[in-house]
Amino acid sequence: MFTGKHFIWLAISGLIIALHIILNKKFKFSYKTNLIALFIVAVASEVMKVMLNMESVVGPTFETSGTYLNYESLPFHLCTIQIVFIVALMFFIKKDSTKDTILGFMVPSMGVGATLSLLIPTEGVLFTTPQVYQYFIYHAYIIGFAIYLLTSKTVVITYKVMLKNIVLILVFGFLSLYINGILVDGRTNFMFVARPPMDNLPILNLNQGWHMYFVKLILTAIVLMVAFHLPFAIYNSKKQNN
Repeated sequence: MFTGKHFIWLAISGLIIALHIILNKKFKFSYKTNLIALFIVAVASEVMKVMLNMESVVGPTFETSGTYLNYESLPFHLCTIQIVFIVALMFFIKKDSTKDTILGFMVPSMGVGATLSLLIPTEGVLFTTPQVYQYFIYHAYIIGFAIYLLTSKTVVITYKVMLKNIVLILVFGFLSLYINGILVDGRTNFMFVARPPMDNLPILNLNQGWHMYFVKLILTAIVLMVAFHLPFAIYNSKKQNN
């Protein structure tokens, strides 16, 4: 974390985000075009992740042996669950209110969640590890998409959107307790509710036990959500009242 290689990856990620912003500004791509591009990136990222994380399990018989995707690669983290939202928006969601709710949640979960993922690289930073390329490119691209949603006014953040998103992040966090419990194998840690994403983190650590860690995780999530939404909500509220 914050080594020379990490800073290089952060610079590469910044370049991807900057290119996303510049190209959208220059060519004024539509929401549909941006969504299709995001869908392509997300699918490519997911296929690469799946192919790289298949594991052989040798059982006592042929019928109990096989090759499986490891639990950690399932799309139940805040950033990887975006693939579910993207597919839903591409092919299934027709109701405007539902679309607005999903897009409204994607902005902070992509913007804040992916930024934290870049700062805390759980896949490492080695240039010899293919998973690292998938990790940084995907997270950088979804940050770019979140910025597009805001700058294009596709999503307008209000106090109502903020409250709705806080409820949603808490719901996803609570559901992760069940998902981790169902898939428990000592490695699953969706939404980081089982343990901190890395050792020796300030605040988010197990120094005072798991229950205190869980409380701090919830409070951190709420603080980050409020800090992200509040400036936009205040600005848009004043603009609406003028």
